[in-house]
Order: sequence, then structure tokens, then C-alpha cells
Amino acid sequence: MFADDGAPAADAAWSWIAGHDWQGWRLEIVTVHETLPPGDAPIRAARHVERVAPAEMRFVSCDHVDPRGDPRVVLLGYHGASLVVVGSHHRGHLAGLWAGSTTEWLIVGTPFPLLVARHGHRTRSVAICVDGSIHAHRAMEAYLSLPWSAQVTAHVLTVDDGTVDVEQALARATAAFAGRPVPPVTRLVGAAKRVIPDYVRDNQVDLVVLGTRGLTGLKRMAVGSTVSALLKDDAANLLIAHVVDDGTEGA
Repeated sequence: MFADDGAPAADAAWSWIAGHDWQGWRLEIVTVHETLPPGDAPIRAARHVERVAPAEMRFVSCDHVDPRGDPRVVLLGYHGASLVVVGSHHRGHLAGLWAGSTTEWLIVGTPFPLLVARHGHRTRSVAICVDGSIHAHRAMEAYLSLPWSAQVTAHVLTVDDGTVDVEQALARATAAFAGRPVPPVTRLVGAAKRVIPDYVRDNQVDLVVLGTRGLTGLKRMAVGSTVSALLKDDAANLLIAHVVDDGTEGA
């Protein structure tokens, strides 16, 4: 599912989608026209753009819908989506398709893997971050399910920060590549929110695959966030996943 508001950031996200082969996948383009309860401040209306998926993208089908309502509620209906793609409007903070709390909610609580597109070019290099958590494993599974993932240069990235069992994390990651070559492994030392963005910039990584614990509010302020650190610049697109406590999945 592509969440499209017609803004330049959405154009970049569409370019990213169009640069890949999606054989066997269905595409739904969703433009949410947000309506608010009486008394709330109005926000910028989404703009419908007639996107045309060229044959080279090889989607089984492509549909465009224009629902009205709270984007968070509308998107929750896509809990079965294999991937949801959004653009990112601003640099330096959590900002994506919609402003404020909607974007924060997209990153920490939605029930699907989420691709935050910072640029629109074709993916050539990927860093798959593993720490042994169910969140990282879900993100890696989402990446491996992409029909073009086997054609991309990938590295498995792990960080020894004193809290992660690196060998266990790598063993679990290796098992996920059953039947496929296991990418080279890079081990970093230090705080993940510092060394991962440095690695991404230094190695010109196009896509970072990682899990998030879904921290919000004071917890995020206290411990920081690798996702937040990666969103502070335009170095790479992010494929994020989060598994909530009850066993259901969210981005």
C-alpha cells in the first residue's frame, strides 16, 4: 500500500516504488482526505494524483482509493499489508506523510512493515540491522519477502553495545536466509544510534532494515532512538517493523 498525499515527498516515494520489480504483488494507492471533529484546527488537504504503474513494475493490479477520515484509523484497516510506503516531508525530526501525531503513530504502532522513503532511486545496497529482537527479525522477514531483495547487495549489521548477544543475533539472522546466500556481516562497537547512522553515511547505504521497540514520549526522550537518529538526515530509506506485546505486528 502506498500512502499518497500528492506532495513532493510522496513523489519521491512513488519514484522508489517505480524503480523496483514487484512481480506477483498488488498495489493499492491510498489518498486520505483527513476530516477532523468540529472545533479542531483544519490541516492541509491531500491532493489526488493519478499515478500510473508502468508494465515494468509488474504489479498484478493497481487501484487508487480516496477515503475520508482520520488517517490513523484508515491505515489501521491495512493491517494485512505486506508493506506500507510513505514519503518523508521534513528533515531533522519524525515527519512523514502527515504532520504531528499521525507520523509518530505510523512509526511506533501500526500493524504492518513500514517503508519511509527519503529518496526515490532504485535500491542498490542494504544494511540489515540485527540485535536478536523480534522486531529486528520481523523487519528482516519483510525485507526478504520483497521480490527484488535477492538482486540487491546486502550486509548484515550488528552492534556490540554491551546489551546484545551478538552471536545469538547473528545465528538467528543466518537461519532466516535458509536457501539463500548469507550476506557479509559487519560488527560495530558503540551506541547503535550513533554508529549505525555513521556506517550508513560512510558506505552510501540506500536502505536500512531495522526493528523498533516503539518507544514514545518520555521513554523515547530518555533512551533515544536509532530510528530517530536515522531520520535526522536523508542518507537512506528505512524499512521499519515493530511487534507489539500481544503478538500482533506493527511498524
